Amino acid sequence: MPTVLAVSAHDPRGAGCHADVRTGEALGIPVIAVPTALTVQAPEVVDLRPVEPDYLEEALNRYLPHVDAVKLGAFPDVETAEVAVNALEGFEGPVVLDPVVEASAGGSLCDDDPDDVVGTLVEAATVITPNAEELARIAGRRVRTDLEAELAAREITEEDDLTGVLVTGIPYPKVDLWVPAEGEPVAFDVPEGEGAHASGCVLATALACIGASRGVVDEEVVERALMFAREAVSGSLKDPFGPVSSPASRIRRHAALTEAVRDVERAVRVIDGDPDFADAVPQVGINVVRVFDPDSGVEGVVGLSGRIVLEGGVPRAVGRPVPGGSSHVARLVLKAHELDPSVRGGLNIRFDPGFVEAARRLGFEVASFDREREPEGVSTMEWCVEHVYERVGFVPDVIYDEGGPGKEPMIRILGGSAVEAVSKAEAVVKGR
Repeated sequence: MPTVLAVSAHDPRGAGCHADVRTGEALGIPVIAVPTALTVQAPEVVDLRPVEPDYLEEALNRYLPHVDAVKLGAFPDVETAEVAVNALEGFEGPVVLDPVVEASAGGSLCDDDPDDVVGTLVEAATVITPNAEELARIAGRRVRTDLEAELAAREITEEDDLTGVLVTGIPYPKVDLWVPAEGEPVAFDVPEGEGAHASGCVLATALACIGASRGVVDEEVVERALMFAREAVSGSLKDPFGPVSSPASRIRRHAALTEAVRDVERAVRVIDGDPDFADAVPQVGINVVRVFDPDSGVEGVVGLSGRIVLEGGVPRAVGRPVPGGSSHVARLVLKAHELDPSVRGGLNIRFDPGFVEAARRLGFEVASFDREREPEGVSTMEWCVEHVYERVGFVPDVIYDEGGPGKEPMIRILGGSAVEAVSKAEAVVKGR
């Protein structure tokens, strides 16, 4: 298994060494992290303390013979930068430099002239990952467009014998640009959304980790690293000072998705083949859902790709649990979850006054809405939950309506999970 050596500052908030190690863990690549400085960032840099050069030299000499790629991050001064460059002489694997000299929230990460520090480190790099501002500083020219970024990156690539330059945060158009030493540049569209602390660290370390497996950083490595880094930003966690990129977001999402799929599978098995549920299947069928990633909208909700329908008078599940498998019930449960985070599961069943009365007898909170009062241009499922919530002050267990022109009357049942919602439905159906 390849191993990466990450040499960067220590940031208690999760950038630098912390981000390097977490990125490696998420990618399944061991990362040995050596600090260049201790910092206090809250959120701006309020303290910077370089490590002793002899400590850094000893650490690099010990670890470098055993790794396949290196990531260089923030260095506090020229002296520590020179130690790294000297230690890397003769190293044959990819060396990815994140030329960060200032924290995104403000404050310098260099005691010496930043240009001198970065200029020293570039001597040892094979790939650098500057944002547009950092590239402009390194190249000594304006970088506002993709063409200007390409020209500046070409100059640096040729001058410093680099494999390539990955430029992030180009304003016009809003793209990230990979400029290889040989071949045409490749632009990657940047998704909408806010940035997060440690995003640059995660990207550079991901390049080193994925590049370590291939022995080189090329277009495929860049694409995979960008995708990983963007997932880390979109799944960022908030500390008291703001959002921090989370390399483990992919793992958390996969775990949550797996749990949601299993939850829906268990819930569907309760209904599938049970003749007692036959009278509860509406014309549109039943869908059972579970929210696992509310920030992703309908795609963050697992539902059946088909429906539970009647076959020979018996409920049968058609399709399988998948993200985005439901639209109507998914939107209902998403809105309910937004108003009450304990709600994560739900389903729809046929409207029957006997089911409504059974729900009340069982002690469930029941509320209804009138489709004729629905404003034009709104999502029925989202509006009905908000409407009921505003009227009763909470998200009830059961929300029903008696239909309207071209609209089938329906009962929706909510719960903390898909299994819980279906358990409530089972009690209602069998308690009628």
